[in-house]
Amino acid sequence: MKASKLWLGTAVIRGIESHRSPDERLFEDRLALAFLPSVWRRIIGLLRSVGLLDAVLAMRERQYPGVVGNLLCRTRYIDDVLREALKAGFDQVVLLGAGFDSRPYRIPGIDQTRVFEVDHPATQARKRARLQQILGTLPSHVAFVPIDFDRQKLKDVMPAAGFSTGARTFFLWEGVTQYISAEAVDATFEYVSRAAGNQSRIVFTYIRKGIIDGSSRSPQDEKLISLTRRIGVPWVFGIDPNDVAEYLSARGLELVEEVGTSEYKVRYLEPLRREMTVFEGERVALATGASGARQARSGTLGAK
Repeated sequence: MKASKLWLGTAVIRGIESHRSPDERLFEDRLALAFLPSVWRRIIGLLRSVGLLDAVLAMRERQYPGVVGNLLCRTRYIDDVLREALKAGFDQVVLLGAGFDSRPYRIPGIDQTRVFEVDHPATQARKRARLQQILGTLPSHVAFVPIDFDRQKLKDVMPAAGFSTGARTFFLWEGVTQYISAEAVDATFEYVSRAAGNQSRIVFTYIRKGIIDGSSRSPQDEKLISLTRRIGVPWVFGIDPNDVAEYLSARGLELVEEVGTSEYKVRYLEPLRREMTVFEGERVALATGASGARQARSGTLGAK
């Protein structure tokens, strides 16, 4: 249940962003705060009533500079590429390590696509119970697939959930890879490349390897590393940004696009005239099956 605290913290940040005016916010996620335990919802409601929501984010920013900005920008980017996949008519969407992600319930048109939420049984049980309270019933387009990535393999759990091998699938893997072993990460990428159609795609986040192994850490990176250890979910896996394309190629995938701080500022923050510090230690990559890479680059997906 320690990991669920991370997901709830993410929900708070996304929910506060959603209360900004339409011409200022990066995205809208009205379900984010609804996932919180009742006591958290009451506290957030009180803070909102007295105009102190921004103070919550400011406090987090002082503690861990750039973390809020990175989370908000990566959410916007992943929202964008998911919307493009839905417009392109993808058959399935798979959320790996879904946590309290609300995309299956808030992105327009996603209810016309088969969605699989894959996550640890404890976190998933908590989310299902809360969804039942919020929505009244669990949406029929979503299948919940419990898994422990360090002990189970996707190939052993997905077929029983109704996953269609070979169908055009959009995989979403946000904020997970740093918490699991290299072997578990490898197994997931290899499953994606083998089980999904050639035009399938995966968007995933990763932490720079230098932060994980200690060869390139700033004082702020040290604070984050210490935090993850203290709450019992240490960062254990990373990739060198210079090696991402080669890493994916060895696992049957091809890099379409990789983004981080500089891209976020140009695409999202500057047009909104927002100034935010963005953590440079995490990046997002979009990849596809090798035979689908050329089409992905020539289409709209990833070309923002």
